[in-house]
Amino acid sequence: MNPSVSDTPPPAPTSTAKAEKPSLMARFKNLLLEYGPLAFVVHYAIFGLVLGGFYVAIKLGFRPESTGAQAGTWAAAYALTQVVKPLRLAAVFLLTPLVARIPPIHRFIERNKHKWSM
Repeated sequence: MNPSVSDTPPPAPTSTAKAEKPSLMARFKNLLLEYGPLAFVVHYAIFGLVLGGFYVAIKLGFRPESTGAQAGTWAAAYALTQVVKPLRLAAVFLLTPLVARIPPIHRFIERNKHKWSM
């Protein structure tokens, strides 16, 4: 007679679970904890440069083929800036540690890190 339910637990898988990659928000929070206001400065500097670049490009003759093209130059530039948002965020993650290596900025971060880290 075979029992229908076994009293022993099934064997555990031998392969270890792969560590999950942290979410984008978690990575951004870590960036803020490590570099503080520098991350915001880099983000808004990149945003301003991209927005200004698209504005100048539109004024010089670039014609986007979207509904934003008919809303005005600044609106079209802002819409295009939002389209490249993933690239801008990637640039923030790449450039912030590089900018933090500049000696005066590095000293500022080291002196004030206790203010924004928890």
